[in-house]
Amino acid sequence: MDPTITLKKWNRLLLPAWWFLLFLYIAFALLTPLPLERSAAAAGIISGLAGLAAARFGMPERAIQFGLLLSLNLWIFLAVSDSLYPISFAFLIIPILAAAFYVDPAPVLAVTIVTLPELMFSARFSPVSGSLADYPALGPAVLLLIVLASIISLIHASSYQKIWREIEEKNRSMENALLSREGYLQLFFGNAKDAIAVFDLDDRVIDINPSFEELYGWSRDEAIGRILPIVPPENRGAASIRLKNLYEGKSYSLLETTDMRKDGSRFPAELTLSPIFDAEGRVIATSAISRDISYRKETENLIVQSEKLKLAGEMAAGVAHEVRNPLTVISGFVQMMHHDADHPYQSFTKLILSEIERINLIISEFLILAKPQAAQFREVSLRETLQEVFLLYGPEFNMQGIIFHETWRHSDYVVNGEKNQLKQVFINLIRNAIEAVGHEGKISLLVEEREEGLVAVRLRDNGEGIPDDVLKKIFEPFYTTKASGTGLGLIISQRIVQDHGGSLAIRSKERKGTEVTVLLPITSKQAAQL
Repeated sequence: MDPTITLKKWNRLLLPAWWFLLFLYIAFALLTPLPLERSAAAAGIISGLAGLAAARFGMPERAIQFGLLLSLNLWIFLAVSDSLYPISFAFLIIPILAAAFYVDPAPVLAVTIVTLPELMFSARFSPVSGSLADYPALGPAVLLLIVLASIISLIHASSYQKIWREIEEKNRSMENALLSREGYLQLFFGNAKDAIAVFDLDDRVIDINPSFEELYGWSRDEAIGRILPIVPPENRGAASIRLKNLYEGKSYSLLETTDMRKDGSRFPAELTLSPIFDAEGRVIATSAISRDISYRKETENLIVQSEKLKLAGEMAAGVAHEVRNPLTVISGFVQMMHHDADHPYQSFTKLILSEIERINLIISEFLILAKPQAAQFREVSLRETLQEVFLLYGPEFNMQGIIFHETWRHSDYVVNGEKNQLKQVFINLIRNAIEAVGHEGKISLLVEEREEGLVAVRLRDNGEGIPDDVLKKIFEPFYTTKASGTGLGLIISQRIVQDHGGSLAIRSKERKGTEVTVLLPITSKQAAQL
């Protein structure tokens, strides 16, 4: 504790004690033969009022301390100075004892230094000198009493000052430790990367950290005192059960669920839920630590996708060639039958040949998936490659009344790659866009540079869009919603783009259209120019 605060407390304790002693002195003087020294009473009242004024107007506490003790000494000295009895001067012990309560030798010494001359003066010049002449032993006895009281008070003040300082130092250390602990906790709470929230037993927010604000979208002022709708409606039943278990003292660690932001968007979250107990072990609040695991989920999906690609590749490598050999024989004989003018089953053989071509298409895509053709990368003009694809689909745009618009942020972009493979990617994507928009639809192309030396090719259509459940499976092998699709076009396109060091992403909303973004690294030479 601050020594000034301790001194102030003792001063405030001495002030009422002062008035009590003054009242006691006046009462005894009025009710007993004890003479009332008006000068002493006046000095006591004036000094008491001065002490109150000094405390009220904020004078230094050390000045108030010495003022009170020396005024107390003066008041008592005036009260006993005309006494004929040496024992009356023993009351001068009171200021010395009062000084000892401050646990500081300095005020004890100060009062003692003032008291001893007062005794010497009274012994020679006050009425008590006559009594001392008759009884010479009384003077030294009173003096010895005062000196012994002073010595005992000095020893008490010095000893307890050391003990008091040790206690204060210990308290200060504990205070600092507590402040440090709270500071560290507050530092952790404020700077943690995970979102942290504390809730009361009514599920209202007590506090949240900045990461919670960033993740969920509510500011601290908006959140505190409210029940936040962070649980999607379909998960509220399970959340209620978890909350009930939390109130019973159960904890949840690394629980995966889905949470909801302020704007209504949802994200996969990993939660750690814990009850907060008071000193008696009762649950008084709950805490939630959450983190967005969207990136981890995407990584897990990529791993699963990679495993599916690997499986499809192994299947392709083991089956495609074995199927193609007998299929070639079958195809040859069916063609002979089909070209025989006398053959009565022309419609059947035509259908068989059509399906054989379809099987050959699937096998060809199988082989690309299993082992892409050895490609020698060279500098490829992206504008030239895309123009050749547009030329291929130009007639179909006109025939179906599709409005096609292209925008280039730069005249051209040069990438390292294999031109035919890139053409295959854009052919697949544009073909999907045409099928999505149907007649009189709109398709737009935007080509722009991105950070870290990448070029983005964004193909957007205003078709019906892709439902969320379909979008999640769109890169799975053999998954298709088309009657004549193989379910391999997009996965092969993705494989080619990844082999070129890029990425392929699809965003879509039902009844709003679809946007496909292909990111490819441009040549270092052009990256330096942009």
